[in-house]
Amino acid sequence: MKSIKNQGAACCPHHCEPFDVEYWSLVSANQDPDLKAAALGGELNLVQCPTCGCFFHHDGNLIYFDAPAELLVFVFSQKDREKEPELLKRMQQDYEIIKNTLLKQLHMDYPPVSVFGLDSLKTVLQEEEISSFESEAVAASSAAQGFGVVRLKPSYARKHHFPYYVPAPAGKATALDYAVAASKVLKSGLQSKRLRHFEDQMSQEGATIPPTL
Repeated sequence: MKSIKNQGAACCPHHCEPFDVEYWSLVSANQDPDLKAAALGGELNLVQCPTCGCFFHHDGNLIYFDAPAELLVFVFSQKDREKEPELLKRMQQDYEIIKNTLLKQLHMDYPPVSVFGLDSLKTVLQEEEISSFESEAVAASSAAQGFGVVRLKPSYARKHHFPYYVPAPAGKATALDYAVAASKVLKSGLQSKRLRHFEDQMSQEGATIPPTL
């Protein structure tokens, strides 16, 4: 799915005359990493008022999609926050259309996320960055301890606050085997709240093995 630009009116917070701008209405992050960087840096859809020179974000709806990360975010305008129930219903309808047409080949099996405003999208992406850095540390520590490393299904890991990578037990493993492997890596001195949480959950009675890619 390609990133898409639209045209629309921007309204300066200083109440200057509205003016026309181009803005991104759909961001395909894995295809356009520069747009992902712009969203993280707070520069996505940043416009300047030609009258007073003020910089501000165009407050329009946006869809942010990162296929490898299994992350689909509907970003709604801040001014529409009071319409949240209606917007969530529409989001679900739009999600079903996108899932069954534009992204049918991906066989999406994870729900979308909704936020209001680009600052909230930035917060989501910053949390993703933190999780990715921690996950890479888990992968490196696991390899150093002689374990294989597996990548958890990203949407599953995000939902449960697990790292994206975990140490892989040898052979046909149970959930408890994953917990034991995680425990051994943590005992090496690695500080990882996500791996600690993963260990705790995998050691629970009735836990099932995590879905991996």
